[in-house]
Amino acid sequence: MSDPSTAVFECASELDRHAAPDTIAAIDRLFASEPRKLVVDLRQVESFDSAGIGALVQAMRHGRERGVEVKLRGMSKSMVDFFSLVRVGSLTEPGERRSIDLDPVTRIGAATLPLLEMMADIGRMTAGAARSIFLDPFRGRMLRFDRTVRELDQAANGALPIVLLIAFLLGLILAMQAWVQLRLWGAEIFMADMVGVSVMTEIGPLMTAIVLAARSGSSNAAQLGSMVVGEEIDALRQMGVDPIRFLVAPKVVALGIAVVGLGVVFDLVAMGGGLLFGFGVADIEPYAYVAQTRTALHFADFAVALAKSLVFGLCIGVVGCGLGLRVKGGSEGVGRATTNSVVLSIFLIIIIDAIFVTGQRMLLS
Repeated sequence: MSDPSTAVFECASELDRHAAPDTIAAIDRLFASEPRKLVVDLRQVESFDSAGIGALVQAMRHGRERGVEVKLRGMSKSMVDFFSLVRVGSLTEPGERRSIDLDPVTRIGAATLPLLEMMADIGRMTAGAARSIFLDPFRGRMLRFDRTVRELDQAANGALPIVLLIAFLLGLILAMQAWVQLRLWGAEIFMADMVGVSVMTEIGPLMTAIVLAARSGSSNAAQLGSMVVGEEIDALRQMGVDPIRFLVAPKVVALGIAVVGLGVVFDLVAMGGGLLFGFGVADIEPYAYVAQTRTALHFADFAVALAKSLVFGLCIGVVGCGLGLRVKGGSEGVGRATTNSVVLSIFLIIIIDAIFVTGQRMLLS
């Protein structure tokens, strides 16, 4: 004669991840009848997995919460061996999530501290790269030329097609916008001034740097981050190889050279796009357009553009490599470092450009 205070649940032949939700729901319905004891009959179970065992563990936890004794009956040897890995007696209640109300000062500190740590890590890496680039050659430890050339090839040649396309289209767009306004006063020739000065001093270095930040900077972060996750960086250190000198310094130098070189190409192609529009649409003779451009530009503009491009390239290299070497958390950390390298590089590029423009205007005033 069955005991009315005892409920019995018979498991089906399969106790796997597909059957686990239904199993838990059925046992919870039996708990609703408020028995004093629940027997889970497992004699018909032919196959199971960790999700099925998890369902049984959850049933035992629910029973303990309700004061119901849960017994497992008819377990096979393999199930007993699997279940023995779980220390049911030590199971604890899931903790409640508590929202910690921090005061404003603490919140600011919690947000600022990781930023300061990142800046410190990137600063140390920058110092190491600068030592490898500028000081080590005087000590007979030259930068690896072959690796630098390889990095330069990957950064410059890979980005050249997109730089050419963007430069040509931007040159056309700038010329078109300038022509629409200047023709109202019959001053179409000054379109050459606007295109030349804006491309040389601002748009050329900025767009080239942004393209390389999105392409090469993120690539460096992903490559070094993957090496950190794969413990290749630690292996290099164990072999006595400095990863800053071996990996970072060539990438930084290559990006500095790449942004300078591609920036010059960008300027020439963009001005060529403006020249094409001026000749084809605005009826400006090519010789007159080129002469007007030469009149508008000065050597100081070219020098500032080269300096900007060099600083932008070094910044992209330092940020990408620095964030790559700080990767934590496996593949998710690599993706996060890749994204952050692009965002931070572009942000710093804009800040550096603002500093250049402010300094240039102060010198001219």
